[in-house]
Amino acid sequence: MKEIVKNYHLHFNDEFTVSNVFEFCYKMLHEKFRNEYFYKNTIANKILKAGKSSRNSTMFTEFRVGGCKADCVIVNGIATCYEIKTEYDNLTKLNTQIKEYTKVFDKINVVVPDKYVQAVCEKVPIYIGVIQMTRTGSLRVVRAAMLIRTRLDTELLMRSLRRNEYIGLAKALIGYAPVAENTEIFRECGRLIAVSDDEKIRKCFRSVMKKTRALDANLIALLPSFLTMAAVESNLSCNARINFLKNIDAILNKD
Repeated sequence: MKEIVKNYHLHFNDEFTVSNVFEFCYKMLHEKFRNEYFYKNTIANKILKAGKSSRNSTMFTEFRVGGCKADCVIVNGIATCYEIKTEYDNLTKLNTQIKEYTKVFDKINVVVPDKYVQAVCEKVPIYIGVIQMTRTGSLRVVRAAMLIRTRLDTELLMRSLRRNEYIGLAKALIGYAPVAENTEIFRECGRLIAVSDDEKIRKCFRSVMKKTRALDANLIALLPSFLTMAAVESNLSCNARINFLKNIDAILNKD
């Protein structure tokens, strides 16, 4: 942080806060290097926080689906995947990613800069949404995502979940926790989930994820918008959160 202030000292007053440094860095990202964090943070602010039911939603990142990782997933009334392709990415793996995500999520959006809008519209199926990251940092829906009606791949879904999540999903579906030896619990949960109604699985999956991957809503509300994604991805203890909030407003000086 001292190096940033030293190298860009003309952009800071004699006294400044840690928050001022983060804000400056984020502004630089916006202007010169709109990387994945910038995209994720924009999605968090303009879709997650702007949603009417944001308090009843969750968001998580790098969610493994088969051999792919979904960049962002927002779960509220539905589970929506946001696959990000910045101007520094290519579209080589996009078809494979979409094919995998279609087996698990209710909706899928691809978020891209101007230069990829046409190519992505032509490359992905018509039911996949396309969202443009504009030059001003807004999100423009080029093509709205449609609900995916195909059958869930329950085996793929199971392998995407943590142990407590697939047990929780099985419990939500049958009304009680499945009983099995530790070495057999994955298989037993998979069996119970596989024979369940598809729509009920989707509903229970959303409910479980909102519990197991709940957001720290208070931290998100207290931090400035350029740190929303940092709050989403954080897993701070109560004391660590208090210290972070205190330190971010700490006054520093160039000396």
